[in-house]
Amino acid sequence: MSSTPDSDDRNVRWVELTHQRQQLLMAIAAVNGHSDFERPELRDEIKASSRVEEVVDDKARVLKSLNSTSLLNRLVEVGFLNKTFQGGSSPIVLFLEYDEDRDDHEVAPFGDLSRFHDLVFQILDLYGLSEAVLGDVDMTDFNAVIRAVNQAVGKTVLVIVSEPSTYRFADDSAYETVAEKVEEAREDK
Repeated sequence: MSSTPDSDDRNVRWVELTHQRQQLLMAIAAVNGHSDFERPELRDEIKASSRVEEVVDDKARVLKSLNSTSLLNRLVEVGFLNKTFQGGSSPIVLFLEYDEDRDDHEVAPFGDLSRFHDLVFQILDLYGLSEAVLGDVDMTDFNAVIRAVNQAVGKTVLVIVSEPSTYRFADDSAYETVAEKVEEAREDK
């Protein structure tokens, strides 16, 4: 059975959060308030915001924590955030430098190894690289192959794209707890 913790319980749980989780929640409240957000847009807003430095001690670490949804999902598990939309359905591998006059493939559905390999070899050919630059990478591991291709090319040319999940503070109590910590941090600076 799930219940919404009262503010005393949430304050106790705030103290039990790791410093990094506290910092991320404070950054979210500082730039986003109580609105829904998606991880990529939140990361961009935090990166562009000068207000974040007023409330967190390591903006770069907060940004790094937003490279994936892991920390956000853990904050859902402990009741500070809710996931209002589950993204990640139907991901694709996207070639960022696709040219319709030059290239055969722009995307490969995640999981379609044949199409993915066609895309990878098209890119290697385009950059004058052989399959040997991929080394011992497991050609069935999409993430490993994408990292290897991007490294061999020397820039990001392949990315995985899917609809992002949407999050928000779990309730008014969760937001108010974090907003109080934001104000305390601003007063201390």
